[in-house]
Amino acid sequence: MADRGASAGADTVWFNGRVYTADPSFSTVSALAWKDGYICYAGDDAGARDLAGKKTVLEDLAGKAVFPGFIDTHLHLEMYGDSLFKLCLRGCSKDQIIRLVQKAAERAPAGEWITGGLGWDNGEWEDTSFPSRRDLDYAAPHNPVLLPRIDGHTVWLNSRALADAGITEETPNPLGGEFLRGPDGRLAGCASGAAADLVRKKIPPFDKKYRQKVLLAAQDKLLGFGITGVQDASTTGDLVESLKELYRSGLFRLRFSGALVNALGDHAAPGTAAYLARCPETGLFDGSFTIRAVKLFADGSLGSGTAALMEDYADRPGYRGKLMYDEAELYRLVFDAAKRGMQLMVHAIGDAAIDETLSVFDRVITGLSLKDHRFRIEHFQLIQGDFCRRAKKLGVIAAMQGAHGPNNAAMAEQRLGPGRAGNSYALGKVQRILGRIAGGSDAPVADPNPLDGIHAALTRTSRGLRPPSGFYPENALSREAAVRSYTSWAAYALFAEQERGSLETGKRADLVLLDKDLMEVPADDVPGIQVLRTVIGGETVYRRPGG
Repeated sequence: MADRGASAGADTVWFNGRVYTADPSFSTVSALAWKDGYICYAGDDAGARDLAGKKTVLEDLAGKAVFPGFIDTHLHLEMYGDSLFKLCLRGCSKDQIIRLVQKAAERAPAGEWITGGLGWDNGEWEDTSFPSRRDLDYAAPHNPVLLPRIDGHTVWLNSRALADAGITEETPNPLGGEFLRGPDGRLAGCASGAAADLVRKKIPPFDKKYRQKVLLAAQDKLLGFGITGVQDASTTGDLVESLKELYRSGLFRLRFSGALVNALGDHAAPGTAAYLARCPETGLFDGSFTIRAVKLFADGSLGSGTAALMEDYADRPGYRGKLMYDEAELYRLVFDAAKRGMQLMVHAIGDAAIDETLSVFDRVITGLSLKDHRFRIEHFQLIQGDFCRRAKKLGVIAAMQGAHGPNNAAMAEQRLGPGRAGNSYALGKVQRILGRIAGGSDAPVADPNPLDGIHAALTRTSRGLRPPSGFYPENALSREAAVRSYTSWAAYALFAEQERGSLETGKRADLVLLDKDLMEVPADDVPGIQVLRTVIGGETVYRRPGG
C-alpha cells in the first residue's frame, strides 16, 4: 500500500526483487519505494512503478534479496575501531604473539605502552593454561605490555606493566578482580576484572583526534557488513562528545544507541556521570543518536574464569568465580538508573549472576511499577531452572550473540563440563520461551559481520564450520528468528521499532541489498553472502564494487 506522501513521486523505486519486510507476518514483496528517507511503498512491481515521477530513480534488482538494515544490539564501537589499529592477536599461537610483541618493541621508544586488540585465546593453544609475564619480559624488556584476552576480561601483562601500575607481590585482589598467581604464590602475569582495570587506567587515554579516527574506521567496516544501527555497550562521556562532532560534520551516518558505563556509583567517571544527568537523549541528528541506557556488570567471563557460577568450575574445584556486586549494591545502582528513566543493560554470564540480576530487576520493576522498561540481560549465557520464565514474566530482553557458542565450544566444555555446557549460549531454548532475543556480535570479541552471527545461530558452528556437528544444535534458531534478532527484535530492544527494524510504510529507509537470498541458500553458505549495498535514510552509504 502506498503512502499519500509519495503522490509527487518517490525518490527511489526498487522492483523485481525479493524484499523481506520483517513485518509481523514476515511477508515478502517484490518492490520498495522511498521518499525523503522514509519508505512510502512495499508491495508489487506495478504499485511501485505507479509512484515513479520524472526524477525517480528506478532500479531493477534482477531478483536480488533486500532485508531491513542489520542492527547489532551489543558491540563496543570505540574498542572495535581501536582494535583495527592494534596488534592483531586473534587466532595467534603464544609464540606468534611473543614475536609480534618483540617486533613492536623494536620500533617503540622505551617506556611506551604496547597493546593489542582483543584476541589471544589460551583455550585454543596446545598448553591451555594462562600465559606468563616472563615470556613478555623477554620480548619487551623496556616497554609495558598489555594484551587483552579474546573476551576482554583478562589481560596478559609483563613485569614492566605491573610495576608501572604500582602492582607488587603484596597488592591484594580488588573486589571483582584477581591477579593470577603461580604455584609459588607470585604474580603470574595475568589479571582479570577490576584487577585488570587497575593496570588499564595507566595507559594514556585516547585524544579526540585518535578517537574520531577509530570511530570512522569502525563505521566503514560496519557499513560494509550491512549494519545500519548499533547499540554500543561501553559508552563514555568522551565518546559522546566525539560522536556528536562527527554527526555535526556529516561524517558519521551509522545510527547509534549508547549504554553508559561507569556512570553510577562511588567509582563513576566524572565526565560520564555528568552526561548521565542530561539523559536520556533520544532521536538527535535526525534520529541517528540516542542514549537512554546504562550498562552494569554482574560478573566477568567464562573464558577468564570470572563468571559467577552456582556450582564449582569443572576445571577448578572449589572455585565459583566472582560477582561484581552484592545484591544490595546492584539493587541500589539499578534503582538509581531506573529512577532516571534509563533502560538497564546488565552483563550477566554465569548462572549466579543471572539469578542475582533477575532478582534485582524484579524488585526494581515491582517497586517502581515500571511498564515498558525493556530491561536487558547481556549475554544471558548459562541458564538453568526457571530463568527464562522469570525473564519473560518481567519483560526482560535477552541480548545474545550467536557466534559466541561455537567460538567457545571447547572452552565451555572445559569450564562447565558436558552437562552444564548444554545450557550455555542456548539461543534457541531462550528464544522459544521469551519469544524474542536481541542479536549482536560483542565486537571486537567476535567479528561484527551479522551474516556470521546468523550463520552461527542457524548451524551452531563457526565460520570454519566448527565444531563439525554443531555446539548443542538443539539450541539453534530458525532462519526467521535469526534474521529477526538482527532486525525487528533488535529494533525493539532499542525502543526503535516504530521507526526501524522492518520495511514497512512510514518507517525509515534503512536497508541492505544482498547478492544471494539469505532465506534460501544452504545454511553453511550464509557467511559467503556479499553485501552489495547499505542504505540509511534512503541514501546509499556503502556500495560494493560492481554492486
